[in-house]
Amino acid sequence: MSAVLDRPVPTRRPEPRFRLRRRAHKVALTAHVLTSVGWFGVAAMVAFVAIVADTTRDGEFEHSMYRTLEMFPWLSIPLGVAAVVTGAILSLGTKYGFIRHWWVVAKIVISVAVIVTDAVLLARFAHSAAVDGSASTPLAHGAVAHVVVLAVATVLSVFKPKGLTAWGRRRRDRTSAQVLTRTQAGSAGTRST
Repeated sequence: MSAVLDRPVPTRRPEPRFRLRRRAHKVALTAHVLTSVGWFGVAAMVAFVAIVADTTRDGEFEHSMYRTLEMFPWLSIPLGVAAVVTGAILSLGTKYGFIRHWWVVAKIVISVAVIVTDAVLLARFAHSAAVDGSASTPLAHGAVAHVVVLAVATVLSVFKPKGLTAWGRRRRDRTSAQVLTRTQAGSAGTRST
């Protein structure tokens, strides 16, 4: 009888409020990968067109490239928003959480920065270059920067470097304390019977 009383009570971490199960997780992950890859592809195309427009000697071709660049935010911004939304669903529905890990926070910052600069800066530079017919080096530099930071976001997604934010550490400690309290309460209850 004493062997039964001394057996440790199995501990379980409390389940998060929202958790993606197998099929839902796969659907959200597929949507996130597709939108993110599409967004990266658009950013690479913007960089390519901006560099070509910046280096060509043909004025008519340059003008048409800048006119093309004016339209890219209409594709880039919705793809970026879709990537952010699907990423948020994934982070909230998995163990990583929305702001528990630094790599997730970095991806959020990168995504917001790319969307805002697409909407505010690159669109304006492309429009000015198309209207003025002059080369816009900041446009090419910004487009290349978008490719680089989106590549960094991809690397973060793949390697998931360790490191909890302050909020993540508090949540981990609170969860550990809850599990410990339940374990102790379970042990006390088992001994009393």
